[in-house]
Amino acid sequence: MRDHQQVTDDLVLYALRELPEQEASEVSRHLDDCPECRRELGDLNSDMALLALSSVGPTPPQRSRERLLKALKAEPRRAKTIVMRRPWWSFVPSFAAVLLAIFGLMLWRENTGLRRKLDASQQASAQRQADLERAQLVLDTLTSPESSHFALVAAKAQPVPEGRASYMQKTGTLVFTAQHLAALPPQKVYQLWLIPASGSAPMPFGTFKPDAQGNAAMIMPNMEKAAPKMFAVTIEPEGGSQTPTMPIVMAGA
Repeated sequence: MRDHQQVTDDLVLYALRELPEQEASEVSRHLDDCPECRRELGDLNSDMALLALSSVGPTPPQRSRERLLKALKAEPRRAKTIVMRRPWWSFVPSFAAVLLAIFGLMLWRENTGLRRKLDASQQASAQRQADLERAQLVLDTLTSPESSHFALVAAKAQPVPEGRASYMQKTGTLVFTAQHLAALPPQKVYQLWLIPASGSAPMPFGTFKPDAQGNAAMIMPNMEKAAPKMFAVTIEPEGGSQTPTMPIVMAGA
């Protein structure tokens, strides 16, 4: 409900019939109970009537003209607020962009998951391939008629340590197994040697340590290709040696 001051400010617009319907109704209800505002409205109507007659009749009193102009000048200007309502279809591009972003994120996550699975599958496949090639190499070395097989034994030990070396000179591949080996002193390893048939110096063919049961196995691909006379095993410092350290633990031709 408008108060007295608000109605007083709007009397000029009310007299000119420029107020919106709702505001005009509020001013009208206020005028029913306010003699002061009714008198002010009557004065404004009289002044406007005199100004309306000024174009066809005698000049109205200067006092009425100045009074009305002063009231109009004091009337606060009303800024019209225009609310622009966007049509529903204007939101379609934004909505589509959000859906596209969500869809793109889902595709990215799915692609990342598939790529990880593919990498893991490729790694597993490569490992299986390597295992198959290694197994094939061992099988060829053990069964090929081109391989030489040597049984290495030791005397004066219970149970007797023994080893078996299969060497394919064509590929330089060695497969060596041993059983009943004695435990090694600290910082020592067993070392396998190839004794060439040519009579040249022994060739180191890898180091190994047995497990708790005295068993050991060694697969050495791409070793030096030489015709072997025999194989021997010695005990050497950690890391191996370039020449055998006596005594020989076991040997076989």
